[in-house]
Amino acid sequence: MRAMRPRRTQVAATVRPRVVVADDDEVLRTVLVAQLSDDFECVGVAADAPEGIALAAAQHPDVVILDVNMPGGGAARATREIREISPETAIVILSIDETWADLIDLLNAGAMTYLRKGIDEHTLARDLLSAIDAHRRTGRRPEAPDAPPTLASR
Repeated sequence: MRAMRPRRTQVAATVRPRVVVADDDEVLRTVLVAQLSDDFECVGVAADAPEGIALAAAQHPDVVILDVNMPGGGAARATREIREISPETAIVILSIDETWADLIDLLNAGAMTYLRKGIDEHTLARDLLSAIDAHRRTGRRPEAPDAPPTLASR
């Protein structure tokens, strides 16, 4: 677990949303942090669920990105625990090939939305900002025309 500090030379005119990235793939973590660096302040990166949970508890970020299958219980464990310890944090799931049932379970556990690994940086930033905004306004997921149905909408 490594908490990240903002660069001293950087002076922001506005406050950037704070993000924690939790994924067991070090290369993907590095790419995500780089993709988000213009629009977000990365306050920590984690390689497993317990580290992600600890960072969310310590940093209370605006959003946390969770890999579905990382060690230590994956997004299932992290979503439940982060929802309890940092209810102000929007949770976004990162997935490559999960079943709809798995994703629906995570959405029903408190995740705001899910994103596919490999998403372009502009869509990533837009979708994270949308999740943060929806979570702040309602605590509910943003509506998307191509989103799978949730159990609550059946």
